[in-house]
Amino acid sequence: MISRNYELSEPFNYKNDIEFSKNDFLSFWNQVGKKIHWDKQYTQLWSGNERRPEWFKDGYVNVCNNVLDVHLKERGDQVAIYSECPSMNSFSQITYKELWQRVCVFSRVLKNLGIGKGDKIIILMPSYIETHIAMLSCTRIGAIYSNTATLLEPNQLSSKINYFQPKLIITANFCVKGKGCKYIISTLKEALDASTHKVNHTIIHNRIGFISKEKQEEFFSKEENKAFRNIQIEGELDWNEIVQGVEPLTEYEILESSHTVSVTFSSGTTGEPKGFNNETGCYLANLCYSFKCNYNFKAGETYFTTTNIGWSFGLNLIYGSLFHGSTLVVYEGDQTTPTYEYFRIIEKYKVKIMVSTTFVFRVVHSIDPNADTIKKYDISSLKSIILGGENISPLMTDFIAKKIGAPINDSYGQTETGVILTYPSHQVPFLPKSSGVPVAGLNVGLKSPITKEIIAKPYQLGELVIKLPLSPLHIQSILYDDQYQTKLNNKYLDEYPDYYRSGDIGYFDENGYYFIVSRTEDTINIGNNKLAYNTFFEDFIQGSEMIYDNVVVPVSSLNPNDPSEQAPAAFVILKDQFKQIHYQQPKQFTDQLLEKINKSLIFNAMIEKVFIKHLIIVNELPRSISNKKIRNVLTKIYNGEKYNIPTNILNPHALLDIEDHVKFYKALI
Repeated sequence: MISRNYELSEPFNYKNDIEFSKNDFLSFWNQVGKKIHWDKQYTQLWSGNERRPEWFKDGYVNVCNNVLDVHLKERGDQVAIYSECPSMNSFSQITYKELWQRVCVFSRVLKNLGIGKGDKIIILMPSYIETHIAMLSCTRIGAIYSNTATLLEPNQLSSKINYFQPKLIITANFCVKGKGCKYIISTLKEALDASTHKVNHTIIHNRIGFISKEKQEEFFSKEENKAFRNIQIEGELDWNEIVQGVEPLTEYEILESSHTVSVTFSSGTTGEPKGFNNETGCYLANLCYSFKCNYNFKAGETYFTTTNIGWSFGLNLIYGSLFHGSTLVVYEGDQTTPTYEYFRIIEKYKVKIMVSTTFVFRVVHSIDPNADTIKKYDISSLKSIILGGENISPLMTDFIAKKIGAPINDSYGQTETGVILTYPSHQVPFLPKSSGVPVAGLNVGLKSPITKEIIAKPYQLGELVIKLPLSPLHIQSILYDDQYQTKLNNKYLDEYPDYYRSGDIGYFDENGYYFIVSRTEDTINIGNNKLAYNTFFEDFIQGSEMIYDNVVVPVSSLNPNDPSEQAPAAFVILKDQFKQIHYQQPKQFTDQLLEKINKSLIFNAMIEKVFIKHLIIVNELPRSISNKKIRNVLTKIYNGEKYNIPTNILNPHALLDIEDHVKFYKALI
């Protein structure tokens, strides 16, 4: 048999690259590694062992150099980032050269404060230009940062401060909340006072361009805000003052490939979030390959994202765009409020690719289901809408692809792995309900949770797994894990020897398309060793003309003969026009809606015949900062169990409201 000499495709060809990575995994990643700007070339691509590989051994490199310095000669005058906050009428932009200059100044500021390689920093800022200056400055000097959502409650923020133990916090004073503003400093002050870990300094960016001095004064004059006026944080520094007259730090820290560039926390949808270390060399390899090949990022093109930078996907987009010499429009605003601003932005900047979540489009659909208003905008430049977070329902597929008329690129991945399944640069036809095909650079498959064997036939349910060794796309370690990487092994590597377990159940069809149907912990044990899957129900429920949003979780069936038996419970949000009817006749309305939903269910050979047992109508569903629904807490609320408020929940106020609705529902039945 004659072996083939593979090469990375140029231009990108999915069939070539997936075959290359399957047949010569190490050579594939070596060719990717050669495209990175190394200060000292690695001597060995891969060493260590499959469970704890060491990629790019002896290589030295810097992320900031790879995404900024290398572009100055050819792209210095090109806009690197546009920042849009429509609700505050705030707009700004910065070129590659200007961004580099300001990063060099802020890097020196950090150095002057005694911040250096390995020191930890929390960045508590929404997505706007100064946030990215702070991030890039950390990478320039080798400080380890973690982005944190600005809408967290004080106790959530305090928990993260105690866990992460930062030497410095960088924050904005204001951010968007709903249709108004939130004063972040009051939350931070309360969190710091409650924290056992003490921070040396807090840098506060006064966003005068976002909310003027006059409007800030108006804010503090309101009775409910008067107490905020004189809040002082120990060790606080004014960003705008400390950057004055500072000599730029034009050199950068040359870092080991294994050096942690940042820590990303999991979404918290399955329990307490975990901190994952992004290693410098692997992170750059991910940026180099994934964004060019899977998403078709190109130098000079403009992209637009609504994603939160506290979410790994949103964070990676910033670096992915800069790495490839592109221009990125970042957005700050309340995504629960319907708006056409997204389409104005696409028209204004002639955006090629929009990166968002299904949730954003569901909100827009609520005010423009036929896209009549959207069509008034010129979005002809748009060649792809990349969606992450959750599965795309058939309703949203129809809305985006047919009503809006934009090509969809679904994207399934995890904080731990980066993207796993997608439609690489649209070289694979889109298939509704499918998350796509495996990306090149990973060896993806399914394993039977019962036999632990690889599933070779289509349409058989199994847990999605990835063959070891962990690729550079993977997070290689967990924050504060021990020398034996006990946390990593217990959670991901021990269940299936030689494989990483994803925790997601799915199947593939005869053409290699994958379908994700449930998290393993969200499967519903209906008794007699049979399981039901939440997304199966959710797709049908979402098709109801009465339902705005829904989630299905397992709850106790109260079967005395089988305490482990569970029943499917649906938590649903009604569309506005049906809320009054429910209010007037709650029991009759709920019973009729439940009956209608159960009659709509269509079962197949893979799905056990079981019906929704409970239907709880609520005002809001708990969501993480990445807009993923948080399910496990709903199970505990329904079962009357104690629960901890997830640290990454975006709307903790919703939990008490849901408790009340569960009590109301149980009183009805």
